[in-house]
Amino acid sequence: MKNAWKGLIVGALTGMVGGSAMDMASGARRKVAEVAHDVIDKAPSAAKAATHKAADVLHDADGPETVRDVARQVGDSQAAKKAKRTVGQVAAGLGH
Repeated sequence: MKNAWKGLIVGALTGMVGGSAMDMASGARRKVAEVAHDVIDKAPSAAKAATHKAADVLHDADGPETVRDVARQVGDSQAAKKAKRTVGQVAAGLGH
């Protein structure tokens, strides 16, 4: 009978530890599910806000004006003038 009592105590402690672990896992699973639902609910609005912010940044960047200024600078450079002069000479030599 001594071993039976020891077995009952060890079994009770093991059951308590196992049950507590299962309860904690269940609680954690529930919390993860709640967070996942919150993320799913908020993701479209966050993506939409990020898209609008990116569009505003691009709109305010003055991209076309910058490209136009760079094109003017390249067109006014010595290399561009030399290329134009060389192409003109080649065209004249071909009879165009």
